[in-house]
Amino acid sequence: MILHVDAQRKLVREQLKAAGIADSGVEADLLLAGVLGISRGEVQMRSLLGRELSVMEAREVGAATARRARREPLQHVLGVAPFLDMELAVGPGVFVPRPETESLVTAAVALLGQDPSSSIGQLTGIDVGSGSGAVALGVARAHGRIRMTAIERSSAAWPWLRANVKAFGDGHVDVFFGDAERAFSVVPPGSLDLVVSNPPYVPAANRPESREVWRHDPEEALYSGADGLDFIRELATWSSAALARGGVLVVEHEDSQGAEIRQIFADAGFVDAATRQDLTGRDRLTSAVRSASGEGGCDQPTIM
Repeated sequence: MILHVDAQRKLVREQLKAAGIADSGVEADLLLAGVLGISRGEVQMRSLLGRELSVMEAREVGAATARRARREPLQHVLGVAPFLDMELAVGPGVFVPRPETESLVTAAVALLGQDPSSSIGQLTGIDVGSGSGAVALGVARAHGRIRMTAIERSSAAWPWLRANVKAFGDGHVDVFFGDAERAFSVVPPGSLDLVVSNPPYVPAANRPESREVWRHDPEEALYSGADGLDFIRELATWSSAALARGGVLVVEHEDSQGAEIRQIFADAGFVDAATRQDLTGRDRLTSAVRSASGEGGCDQPTIM
């Protein structure tokens, strides 16, 4: 059994590369770091210094490597996914939050505004299809004056959501188990300041290229009708009733769907529809504001 860290790094890298994992070097270090409970930099330092692993550590690294080589998501193997300033608990049954979804949080917070001297009291928002709770938690922590409710209907995702809210919610995030329609049915009309969602938006016929995605991410978190927009259409209708005048709706989506979503929002009574770019520079976020008059507005195809 290989016990030197440097030799173990090379072995893990080779096994991951043979399994078709593109960033095998980076993932090898992340896997070792996660198993050993140290930073990636510390892995590299121990490798340079010729440090050794214990027999138990080497076995744990080997078992984790075998799981990743079978194309189980690295986040599932390690049990955590980094998101903003959090290390969220994830595993089978829950959608793994992506780094680019941090842009959804940033956009929502910017649209709400963060004036600490404002006389407006605490705001209220919901995250629809919350999964791990990443977006609800991110918005609540970044904004500071909003109470979020994370809505999730999946019994498989529910334990992960509750664990993350307990760890990172700081009393500012509530949870609701049930489908979105039922959740909106108990929301008083015109009472919300924000509806945010990373909804299912993949067209039914389009299977994602990544094996990690189509084997391990829940189907209900991915697909939504022939054009991928069925859920977003419903969300716009529900949000139109639940949001206060001037309230904000913002969603993540595929980079080809912005124009259609802006029209959906306008048809539902929203104004100032705008599509924004995510961290990768793609048009993946669209927002709109609930009309103050209750009338629909013209589409504003602004790319920000």
